[in-house]
Amino acid sequence: MTTFQHGAEDAPAQTRPDRRLRAAAAALLCGTALAVSAVAAQAAEDSIRILTLNTWLDRFKANPSVMSEFFVKGNYDVLTFQELQANSTYVRDIPGILSGAGLGAFGKRQDGDVGVFSRLPGTYGANKIGDTATYTLLDATSSRPQSYVATTHLNYYDPSTNRINEAKGLNQWAASATAPIIMTGDFNAGDVSERGLHSISQQERLLRIYTKNPTNAFYLDLLKQYAKDQPQLDAFIAQWKGKGNAAIDGAPIPAGLFADEMYPVAGNLPQTMNILKKQYQVLQLPNEREQFSPHALNDGSVTWPSHGEDATNTWGSWHRVKIDHFLASRPFGKWWQIDDDQNDPYLGVITDVSYVTNANGSKTPLSDHEPVAHNVRWVGPQLETYDDNGTAKTRVVWGKDASTFAERGKEFFLSRNNMRNDVYLGQISDANGLPILAGLTEAEKKTLLDCKSTDARFQQAIADYCIDDHTFIGELKVADGGTVVVEEDAALGTEQAKLRLDGGSLRIAGTDMHVLGRNVVLEAGGGSIDIADATNVFGVNKEISGTGNLTKLGLGALVLDGTHSYTGETVVGAGVLSLQGSIASSTLTTIGAGGTLGGIGTLGNTVVASGGVLAPGNSIGTINVAGDVTFEAGSKFEVEANDKGESDKVTASGKAMLKGGSVLTLANGNNYAPQTSYQIVTAGGGVTGTFADVSSNLAFLDPTLAYGANDVTLTLSRNDISFAEVGANGNQKATAAALETLGFGNAAYAAVANLDEAGAQQAFEQLSGEVHASARGMMMQDGGVMLDAATSRIDQAFGDNAAASMPVMAYGDDGLELVPADTDRFALWTRAFGSWGDSKADATNVGFDRSTGGLLAGGDAMVSDSWRAGVIAGYSRSSFNSANGGSSGSADNYHVGVNAGTRAGPFGLTVGAGYTWHRFDTARQVAFAGFADALSAKYDGGTAQVFGEASYKVEAGRFTVEGFSNLTYVNLRTDAFTEAGGAAALSSEASSSDVTFTTLGVRGSTEVALGAVDATLHATLGWRHAFGDVAGTSSFAFDGSGGFDITGSAIARDAAVLGAGIDFAVAPKTRLGISYTGQVSNGASDHGVDAKLAVSF
Repeated sequence: MTTFQHGAEDAPAQTRPDRRLRAAAAALLCGTALAVSAVAAQAAEDSIRILTLNTWLDRFKANPSVMSEFFVKGNYDVLTFQELQANSTYVRDIPGILSGAGLGAFGKRQDGDVGVFSRLPGTYGANKIGDTATYTLLDATSSRPQSYVATTHLNYYDPSTNRINEAKGLNQWAASATAPIIMTGDFNAGDVSERGLHSISQQERLLRIYTKNPTNAFYLDLLKQYAKDQPQLDAFIAQWKGKGNAAIDGAPIPAGLFADEMYPVAGNLPQTMNILKKQYQVLQLPNEREQFSPHALNDGSVTWPSHGEDATNTWGSWHRVKIDHFLASRPFGKWWQIDDDQNDPYLGVITDVSYVTNANGSKTPLSDHEPVAHNVRWVGPQLETYDDNGTAKTRVVWGKDASTFAERGKEFFLSRNNMRNDVYLGQISDANGLPILAGLTEAEKKTLLDCKSTDARFQQAIADYCIDDHTFIGELKVADGGTVVVEEDAALGTEQAKLRLDGGSLRIAGTDMHVLGRNVVLEAGGGSIDIADATNVFGVNKEISGTGNLTKLGLGALVLDGTHSYTGETVVGAGVLSLQGSIASSTLTTIGAGGTLGGIGTLGNTVVASGGVLAPGNSIGTINVAGDVTFEAGSKFEVEANDKGESDKVTASGKAMLKGGSVLTLANGNNYAPQTSYQIVTAGGGVTGTFADVSSNLAFLDPTLAYGANDVTLTLSRNDISFAEVGANGNQKATAAALETLGFGNAAYAAVANLDEAGAQQAFEQLSGEVHASARGMMMQDGGVMLDAATSRIDQAFGDNAAASMPVMAYGDDGLELVPADTDRFALWTRAFGSWGDSKADATNVGFDRSTGGLLAGGDAMVSDSWRAGVIAGYSRSSFNSANGGSSGSADNYHVGVNAGTRAGPFGLTVGAGYTWHRFDTARQVAFAGFADALSAKYDGGTAQVFGEASYKVEAGRFTVEGFSNLTYVNLRTDAFTEAGGAAALSSEASSSDVTFTTLGVRGSTEVALGAVDATLHATLGWRHAFGDVAGTSSFAFDGSGGFDITGSAIARDAAVLGAGIDFAVAPKTRLGISYTGQVSNGASDHGVDAKLAVSF
């Protein structure tokens, strides 16, 4: 950890005879076996085998050759050292030892106490910004760029002020360097803490050291941060200071005063590395990563003190720590990767072989630092330097010579996001390395920054630490069948950075990138632009030049604006090429199978191949061909047309050669006259041949083609397909037949005549007025509310256990009072209810949703010894809508009824009748291509019903079980009405429907105790059958048409009847009853809830 400086010496490869002699002698000292085992092979073209070692002031300066075995077997390309002494014997002898062992010729340089040896071609120098960093600038290989391998030794003083300033200087160098930097060395700074996380024993050591000489304010500040009991700390210092070292060493330290440091205290925050991580990424293996706990001896991560010299740590503020690091400068750090052989003992944090074997067999560690070595591999693209009008710039190249070209399948994802995994959230810092993210839990502080996180708290941190600056890119070249994938234009550099394609492809991934803001050069090998996502529309708004071909790939759309000067061919291989500018210089454009070319631009000779599509215009427009246009057999020509006589067109200055192909007319959503003609092809050089066929997406208009000498004309005429033929079900066919009688004078008819089959079916569905018919079925089904209320009340009145628990109101001596439900007095009762249901869409109907809520009230009295009779009245409101959302309505319902019942032993009988007045209010929105109408109606109706139920009750212990059978006859009448609206308005005659419901089932109840509360549980299970007009039908007519019948969502003929409820006291004088009823069938369901509340005063 000692730091000093002296003059710099530039020492390339040895040449003087005395150095050669020392090298030879060193080789002999290594022994014959060692020399034979040495392998002179250097790292692969893309890799560098690097060692960093703090020499501990040249520990073996008297005879560096004793370390020969380590250095020779390590076989390093580049060796970096710290704490070298002036005129170091290490610098003098070790390069010769390595050369003598056949490992190559090593150059060298020493500046102050740091030095570099290298056997790889390159030059040497030193950075002097902040702290000295001696380096070798390695020449580029075919796959690895020109790169710095540098080493530094930062200041070790406490506090970290000097070290922080040095780190800032190293950052300045990284920010200004145009080549990647691998920085090694003794940084005197840990990764998760500045000086190592302190164990209890280390904190106690710090306390004893300070107490012996209580003048170090920094030590005292640390102690105050570590201490769990400040008075105890003060008391110990006050008691023992001045007592002598031996006494202090033996003084008992209170138990619990300290705890292991599991996250750095404020005075031990890793400020130095926090600063360096702004411009560098830490290169380390998972087993080397420091943990958030004090280091154990020889744990594979700690580098100081070395495990053989652990006892030499007599510092108070420093504990075991990893301070010897490998850093890689941004933006290149993401393209360096540690590629160590895990079985190689000379790589990683080296502990097994980092010693010298003495003559007596004992071993002496190389240093008080563990050596650290890695095989560092470049896994990025090639970086080439080129001259741009006198300025040296960097060309990024992805091609066959890139180191990972083959193993990546020739595909490279180019992103500014480095996806680093070396920055913890607690290390996001200001310029001085102090954390800036507030409000983090300790667990969050120990969490690595996720460079893909969407958490708003971390977006600035991601921008600062994860998003690299790619302005170093002068241009990007993709060659040799390679593909570069990007998600943003900035990944390619500034807008001045060209894209060169020479047998390569640029793929646009995702949907966030929409513009390529740079010039494109197509070299001899040409290239492709691949818009991978089918929903992405991507534009090139600068010039494409060069002599190569351009191929459009991917399912997305490529838009070419402006004038492009490239002279190669153009191939639309997939997706859409929308031409808004000119590619007339392109010798030939071929639209291949799966490709579509559209737009309003100009192109040269054009061939639409089999499976290719030419679709001029952006909506309706003309595409211009400066030359010949050819339609091959199997090609397609898509033509959009409107009712104004305008259509898509291709205009060729040369010939139009028609060798087959199909013309598809896209004319949806317009109002065409019965016969309309369009010129779709013109050719100055004449038209030869014909299209094979012509078709239209319209259901009721057929296209025909006429061929002139220089043009092709398309005509749309009404065909003989009836509207009803296109209808998908009975409702649609009935609506269609009525609509067709109106002719082109009706706006709805004219719009439908211009639709395709699917559009016509949607139109018929909306025009049918089905919601009115479905509402009829709803009202008849809701009639069951009266039966349920009448039967339930009669059951209560005769003391039936399933219902008797809820009291009623009756007149007493003091007026109305709460009495048992089976009172023989005149009784008053209320019942709130709500229900909801739906009918699923099927082949005939669109589906229907409904809900109803209301209140019934009644009064009844005994009319004989065994009969009780009463009256019922109430109000409810129903809401309904079609499942497709186009129609809705509501109804106000006013109910009256009578009921009576008797009990004879276990037998029971209930009968009644009721009538409901309805006030309907409906709204329909009819909207399809070329037509829209808003319709509304108000009309009245009424429901009459009679009902009866017979039951038989059996007592079974604490349970009561009752079988029942009931019958309800319902008649619904609705008045005539005419909708307010436009051409889609319907009129309906008065109509009447009848349905009969029968139900067989069983009811049961029992008394239970819920803690201190008595409650009654009851349930129902049954089967309901409906017959009669179960599908509500309404008769309609358009203005001027004949009548047609529409069937609404049907009442289920058979349904399961379910019920459950509970009555209980919610307070001493308050009782609540809640019940559920439901009917479930295939395709429909109805559910209801009613509530009864009784309060006595």
